[in-house]
Amino acid sequence: MKNKTNIFYMSLGIGIGIILTSFIFILNPKIKYIDYNDEEIIEKAKQLGMVSVKDKIETNEKNDKKNKKEVKQKEKIFFQIKDDDTLSSVADNLFKKGLIANKEDFIQMAKQIKVDKKLRTGNYNLEKNLSYNEILKILTEKK
Repeated sequence: MKNKTNIFYMSLGIGIGIILTSFIFILNPKIKYIDYNDEEIIEKAKQLGMVSVKDKIETNEKNDKKNKKEVKQKEKIFFQIKDDDTLSSVADNLFKKGLIANKEDFIQMAKQIKVDKKLRTGNYNLEKNLSYNEILKILTEKK
């Protein structure tokens, strides 16, 4: 019985304390109000990384122009696979032309996806910066 009364008085004390502190903060708030003009608001927004709609539109237009230039600048490189070329010689030639970064990784990838014996002879125009999978897909597709 004594334990139940202790819990009751403790919870009553906590409740009264919460109510009293709430009233104290309601009656005496410590809030500082600052009036900013439009220029100060814009400056604060820029400091936080926000941009206006006009700036965002201009940025998007610049990015669109840049992307169009990049599409035009995609360089095509002529590549040929002859009848007697092996996977190793194809990888070596791709490396020499700057189409792949690592011969061993390319060979490993071809073996992993089981296209090492499916390379087709012919002439290809390959873009730089293609992934190994993309190159292998192009070199093994039926024309």
